[in-house]
Amino acid sequence: MKILIIAILTFLASLLPQENAKLNGKYRIVFEKKYEQQTFQMVFTDSVFKKVMPDAVMYKGKIKYEKYRAFLRYGKDDNPMEIDNREFNKDSMKFTMKSNIDISKTTARGWLVKVK
Repeated sequence: MKILIIAILTFLASLLPQENAKLNGKYRIVFEKKYEQQTFQMVFTDSVFKKVMPDAVMYKGKIKYEKYRAFLRYGKDDNPMEIDNREFNKDSMKFTMKSNIDISKTTARGWLVKVK
């Protein structure tokens, strides 16, 4: 009987809303050889990010968190960047940039490498 009660309570606890992990920290972008572009740094703070270019130009954008991934976007005309939630808070995370017109098309791929 005790085991049944513990199993039911555990199941009910898993249904409660859980706090999702957020992106935080400073990362350097490294593109795959196939998609090589100019490297830059990104600074994440909860639901806002800053893209810092080598010539000190800075762009700000918003992070949209979903159940299994996060989308980074500067504006409606820019290609969104997609990151898997399971990779948050690691030293390196894979990312994929999608086409703004056709989300199924990949425009770039690479890694976010944590900067100390």
